[in-house]
Amino acid sequence: MKPINYSTGLIIALCLLTFLAQAQDKTEKGTIKIDLSYQQLNNDLPIIKVSAKTKKEKRFVPVDGVEVNLFFGDQTSHGFMGRVETNSHGVGSLSLPVRFKSQWDSLSSYKFVGTVTKNDSFEDQSIELEISKAKIELTLEDVDSVRTIHAKVFAFKDNSWVAQSETEIKLVVRRLLSDLKATEEETFTTNENGEASAQFSLSIPGDAQGNIIIGAKIDDHEMYGSLVSTKTAKWGLPLTPDNSFAERTLWATRDKTPLWLLIFPNLIIISVWGIIFYLIYQITQIIKLGKTKEPV
Repeated sequence: MKPINYSTGLIIALCLLTFLAQAQDKTEKGTIKIDLSYQQLNNDLPIIKVSAKTKKEKRFVPVDGVEVNLFFGDQTSHGFMGRVETNSHGVGSLSLPVRFKSQWDSLSSYKFVGTVTKNDSFEDQSIELEISKAKIELTLEDVDSVRTIHAKVFAFKDNSWVAQSETEIKLVVRRLLSDLKATEEETFTTNENGEASAQFSLSIPGDAQGNIIIGAKIDDHEMYGSLVSTKTAKWGLPLTPDNSFAERTLWATRDKTPLWLLIFPNLIIISVWGIIFYLIYQITQIIKLGKTKEPV
């Protein structure tokens, strides 16, 4: 039997180390939890939101930098919507591409699939989201200074829109950070005609013309996802521009400091330093007087 030379042994050792490293990487891959949610605004093409979490120390934490493949329908090249990478909060979103619009318009229900594959840190994962097509019709009525919001919920069934009763809906005023309740009640339930109505009596600021955005929305419905319908109305208080920032005010820039704030503090500072210099002068005079006076 021929002895194994040094170079052959080194090659075998490297192969073993590589094999062990790959096996260790496979065993150390963590599990990831991905979720899909459906959002639609004013019956436009929907947006699919993705969230990715992993479990650490008995709690789920968001995972950033994870690429999630999104499919419309089946996991095929024809159904591939795109790839979403999660941000620092573990979320990402993708609007349904325009090439799927004709298919989306014709269907009453559809399926979205999200997958994580070939990730170095996590095992392969997939999730499906099934949605029934629905919409909200919003109508604003202003008769004799009585402002009323009407919202109707419809689902697309058998190639027609059918009113949906017993559906929870919210009537809101859309704002920059979060929505405000448009009425005293937070949620409404649609009647047998699929409608929910309420009077609007808020006094809130709008733009310069008093325009505000009224909305009706369904949040995270198990069948319809999240739906929002909005309309603009002059039901707010006209916003008067505040130009005081360009005047001499406390909240203006440094070059616009109020005159009284310039004068009085400076007078106090001058007075204090004047007294200090006067005392120093008197002390020096006393010292000089003590040096020039002859001893008794």
